[in-house]
Amino acid sequence: MQSAMIRMGKLPRWRFRHGANEVLFTSEKTGVPEWLRLIVAIAAAVFLGLLIRQLPEPARLVLQDGILAPLMNTFLGFLNAVAGPMIFLSAVGGSYSIGDAATFSEIGKRLCLWYGAFLCGTLLPAGLIGLPLFDLRFGAAHAGGGFSALYQMVLDIVPTNLFTPFSRGNTLQILFVAIVIGIAMLRVGKDTQSVADLSEQLGYIVNGIMSVISRLVPAFVFGSTLSIVASSELDAMAAGGKFFFGTLAGCAALLILHTAAACLRLRISPIALWNKTLSAFLIAVTTASSSAAFADNLTTCVEKLGVSRRIANFGVPFGQILYKPAVAVLFWYAAVSAAESAGLEMSAPWLITALVMSVVLSTAAPPVPGGMSASFAILFMQLDLPTENLAVILSLTSILDFIVTAVNIFSAQSVIAAAAKEKD
Repeated sequence: MQSAMIRMGKLPRWRFRHGANEVLFTSEKTGVPEWLRLIVAIAAAVFLGLLIRQLPEPARLVLQDGILAPLMNTFLGFLNAVAGPMIFLSAVGGSYSIGDAATFSEIGKRLCLWYGAFLCGTLLPAGLIGLPLFDLRFGAAHAGGGFSALYQMVLDIVPTNLFTPFSRGNTLQILFVAIVIGIAMLRVGKDTQSVADLSEQLGYIVNGIMSVISRLVPAFVFGSTLSIVASSELDAMAAGGKFFFGTLAGCAALLILHTAAACLRLRISPIALWNKTLSAFLIAVTTASSSAAFADNLTTCVEKLGVSRRIANFGVPFGQILYKPAVAVLFWYAAVSAAESAGLEMSAPWLITALVMSVVLSTAAPPVPGGMSASFAILFMQLDLPTENLAVILSLTSILDFIVTAVNIFSAQSVIAAAAKEKD
């Protein structure tokens, strides 16, 4: 998992350039925190929005429909254009970074099975616990219609050619192609090293673009919030509150379920488990950074949970990149709250599709600045959701990110410890 840790900034990159060896380190980010920039943007938007409401209606319409709406649509369009290549390169790199087929066969398969088992056992209760907050409108489905829709969704994952997924922005097809290419490169081995290097370098370029876009998110939040306040669309604010508390309830359920499963597997008390894992959890919850918690996470798994270093060296970066159940919960409640606010009917196939998309995007979204914003744009586009609530959701996500990151760290530790116990 060396390349994965390089991407997280925990190892330097080495290269030979212009006749000299270079060692490249990822410096820590400094400057104004993202959450503070968002708070300032929201406060300014609310103040200006209240002033705009005092203007004559023709002037308000020109400002909203002629200036703000086109700018917001352009930003989202560019975000969607970059999101597909970003997720493709991230999935290719994640598949190839497993290292070799032997390592994956010995360690990776077992960890994937445990990650899948924990995800299936915890995500559904976490997704259901907050649904009483929402006024769900279930659409009527004829006999067999739900099964047919789900079956067709599975079949549609396989594209007819390699280019239509990108032209149509079909995320599931993009991921399918990326994983197939990554596994093929993994099986071929060193003969594909030049392709892997190219993919990694393209990934750095796309991630650099996303980091620039992420700096523009407060401006997008400012424009969208200004439009909401100026037009008195307060339903978006109410939907944001439900999204916030639903995500909190889901994260609490994830913590309880992972704690119970790990305690049963390791045969220790919940207090003993939390005493062992608390330090990494506190680092994550105070920094909202899985990279900042990486070193303590690795130490916790090896020295406190008794995981062998070989499994931990693979499983910790593997888990921090791929196993993010709290992010899936956050995406799920964002989709449900947006659908409720728009008055959409949510049939059983729609709910299952939303849950699948939430899991897929939580796994595929790379841990880089702007990755979460791009995933929200894809989620809303795939589910045909209106983007009016996106500004409120992005703003609240900056607060929830602290809790979500900590829950992901603890959840992955539980899975790694359980998988290592099976080895013993």
